[in-house]
Amino acid sequence: MQETRAHQSILNYLNICAKNETLAHAYALIGANNVGRMQTLEQFLSAFIAPSISDMRACPDINIIHPHPEKNAISIDAIRQARSWLSLSPIASDKKALIITQADTMNTQAQNAFLKFLEEPAKNTYIFLIINHKDQILPTIYSRVQALYFSGSVQQNNIEDNIALQNILNTNDISERMRIWTQEKIHKDGIHDWLKHAVPALRARVINTKSKQVASSTRDLLEKLAHPKSQNWQLVAENLIISI
Repeated sequence: MQETRAHQSILNYLNICAKNETLAHAYALIGANNVGRMQTLEQFLSAFIAPSISDMRACPDINIIHPHPEKNAISIDAIRQARSWLSLSPIASDKKALIITQADTMNTQAQNAFLKFLEEPAKNTYIFLIINHKDQILPTIYSRVQALYFSGSVQQNNIEDNIALQNILNTNDISERMRIWTQEKIHKDGIHDWLKHAVPALRARVINTKSKQVASSTRDLLEKLAHPKSQNWQLVAENLIISI
């Protein structure tokens, strides 16, 4: 039951991001086998990219990469083909999605090739990495994706925090933003982590809306996160909420 609630929280979060146009360019879905990661993706992408197609896997704008069945690895050639596919215009939608299953089986060459197009995302393209062991992914890749954990209460709390942030971003009324923030009742020791988790959503907001105000607020937050000593995180969070 707890897993079902957690998966529904992730699905709700992705749907809210899509509605608010704050989807990150790339996500890592982290967890063990058979915990519902692909099912959650299918539910989300069926509505987001392929609402008129009964089987998401038949959508020409969704590409799923699997490890080579004999080598049990994803090769550099597979990643190059994926990059070429992403560069093409969508056919049935105005968006495209690339899913890499068992992404932690990419060899070093494949990961380096993947990093190149992860650093230069094409417009309206979204990448989803299904990962069992995040320590097998290059740190430079992991730092550029937003992690969604399919296990435990920590994951559940992170998703709930992200949903609160999306609700804050979705209103222009400062008093309503502060009401949402106050309602969350985040403990002062958890505000620093909340702000770190906010960065990917803020970055996506800047990319999608070109808002100079959000860009400026995000820069200020990154500066404070880079110099954490003597910061009053409660004040930092409230200034962020007011300024965005």
